[in-house]
Amino acid sequence: MASVTVTRTFDAASADLWALLRDFGHVPWIPGGENAKVEGDGPGMTRIFAGPDGSVVERLESVDDDARTLVYTIPEGVPFPVTGYRATMRVSDDGAKGHLSWSCEFEPAGVSEADARKTVETMYGVMMGWMQDNLSG
Repeated sequence: MASVTVTRTFDAASADLWALLRDFGHVPWIPGGENAKVEGDGPGMTRIFAGPDGSVVERLESVDDDARTLVYTIPEGVPFPVTGYRATMRVSDDGAKGHLSWSCEFEPAGVSEADARKTVETMYGVMMGWMQDNLSG
């Protein structure tokens, strides 16, 4: 099993970053996220993003407010060349700014492990930029 971890410090309080991520069914920071279909509530819920190449289904596995940790999987339509995708988002702070550690485990699918890792790392970087833009705006 391969893994990736990307970390970033945000120009926002950790409480604001956690509030943005914790609301799994509401994703204004993802372009088009307002159109995501949500089924269920709490762990087990899914959010579905419809796109031209099919739907991406993300499932909330767990959320821990005390640890500021959220775990999700993508059981259908993984937008990366991987299978068995399981991610953990962990928010912490230094007293002034929020930090996000976003890690995942997966099996490469049709590409080398290095290529799969690079694809995930690149997308995490883009998505963290969207989060910062939302927190700044």
